[in-house]
Amino acid sequence: MTTTANLRTGTRMSLDEFLALGETDGKWELDDGVLYIMSSGTPDHQFLIGRFLWHFQNYLDASETPPAQIIQEMTTILSRELQRAPEPDLLIILNESQDIVGPVRVEGAPDIIAEILSTDRSRDLVRKRQIYAEAGVREYWPIDPRNDTVTQLELQNGEYIQRAVLNADDTLTTPLLPGLSIPLSSIFRHRQRPPRRE
Repeated sequence: MTTTANLRTGTRMSLDEFLALGETDGKWELDDGVLYIMSSGTPDHQFLIGRFLWHFQNYLDASETPPAQIIQEMTTILSRELQRAPEPDLLIILNESQDIVGPVRVEGAPDIIAEILSTDRSRDLVRKRQIYAEAGVREYWPIDPRNDTVTQLELQNGEYIQRAVLNADDTLTTPLLPGLSIPLSSIFRHRQRPPRRE
């Protein structure tokens, strides 16, 4: 029986073995059958997730018929064949896609994924951009806490096209969520934001 104590980043395993691990400390992902173990993130990382989540939840609560569901940090099986199961920071799933949401994981492509860039920036900006595009995630938003930007990538013909790079002076919107309007200054310049570590 596999125990989490002897597992390290780079360990090869099947998707079934990965899912059998159950609850783990930190953030565990499977990418082409290779395990990646990451820390839970800095206080700033967690703060940004919480603030974006708060704005999205307010938007959904104010909608007479909420158009989507937002989920934080849930294992997402993008491909059983390719053994890919990341754990995105935020997943937005439109009502017409709700059948991909299970009781303990998502299986299928969310409509929008947002990731707060971690210390492994190339994994978020290059590798995840690739696997999310291949899975059919309609929009991918890498959120950069170092530069206080949100890059909006839109899937067109199987590849991401950059729609916008937003900074703290801009307002976040998307055609997938009519009426959504998040002033990014209220997140990036929030008075309770923790100090950032480079």
